[in-house]
Amino acid sequence: MRKCSECGFPLKFARYFDWRSDGTIIGTHRVKGQSRITFLECGELEGLFKDLSVVLGVSIDHILIEAEKNIGKAFYESTPLRYLRFAPHSPRMRPEWVSKASVRIVRNEVAGLGSGVIRAESYHAGESMVIRISNPCFVERTVGNTVGIYESIERVHGVAYEYSIEGGDLVIRMRNPSGPTETLADTRLALDPIMPAEGPVRFDRCAVCGVPRAASDWFQWDFSRGSITNRVTGKREVTGAAQTVSAMLRELEAELGEEVLGLLYDCQKEITHQRLARDYGEAGADFWERFLFEGAVRGLGYPADHRIEDNSVTVRIINAYQHTLYAAKVAAAFEFSTGTQSSIEWETRRPYMAAFTVSAEC
Repeated sequence: MRKCSECGFPLKFARYFDWRSDGTIIGTHRVKGQSRITFLECGELEGLFKDLSVVLGVSIDHILIEAEKNIGKAFYESTPLRYLRFAPHSPRMRPEWVSKASVRIVRNEVAGLGSGVIRAESYHAGESMVIRISNPCFVERTVGNTVGIYESIERVHGVAYEYSIEGGDLVIRMRNPSGPTETLADTRLALDPIMPAEGPVRFDRCAVCGVPRAASDWFQWDFSRGSITNRVTGKREVTGAAQTVSAMLRELEAELGEEVLGLLYDCQKEITHQRLARDYGEAGADFWERFLFEGAVRGLGYPADHRIEDNSVTVRIINAYQHTLYAAKVAAAFEFSTGTQSSIEWETRRPYMAAFTVSAEC
């Protein structure tokens, strides 16, 4: 894949990722208005939901997979795979070699998202497909994306699937349903629309491709392995869609009650605190500037305004990638920088805007 001659960022993704002044990254091209991009360490969200499963005593993987299916369908619309919709379902018109060739065509695009290297092992039109992904990252999210793409190709809902790790590869087996079905992805897990906003963050951008220099300095692509590595931390990163996190937490809250948000808040705060201790060492004079700017480069949002005092941090933010998780990150940063435990008071929690104060516990 071609890279920018000045900063080395992959040109396809330089055109696809639009870093905005409110600290968000909007996916452009054919899925504009449907996809909001984030960069996170591969283990962060995976660890968060696994920790929550342990606390709840029940697996929530199926909800995550269902939420990710809608992102897979949006990705399908942005790639040459969308032309398969015009081919009849007849095996004669959709031979296995066409399917395998189509998957090869989008291999670099999938690899560029940090999700590993994909290939089709088998395909039987109107019946089933087996996908193998080497060097996978965040298995449940990858399964959801893949099933969503397959449902779009086959024009069906409720595909039966199973997945396993075989020889280090993720193998996903999908089979068409025998009749009409309705799933969470089709009902309660619809993606929130994107509401672009203006904000105060400004980026030093590459003069050639327009990507923030922080992003091109931090993120390094290896398309042969389908991975993104953070040059600063040495950790693997993966791109994802903020809407699926919101959709999943909305469903968890509906099923398990508001208390689940408190559990997620605590889990995210602990994960962020560990990462800050690992990457920052100690909080210096520029700690808050670095911390908040990093969130913007990752597409997590940036405060419309904030006030940092000795015993509290007050934030008002538009378009945080998820209010509860963003607030937990701020709380972790406050505890890391002050060495004290904290409590949070919410002033506003609306769909696209939140305001809260994190304070030292008395």
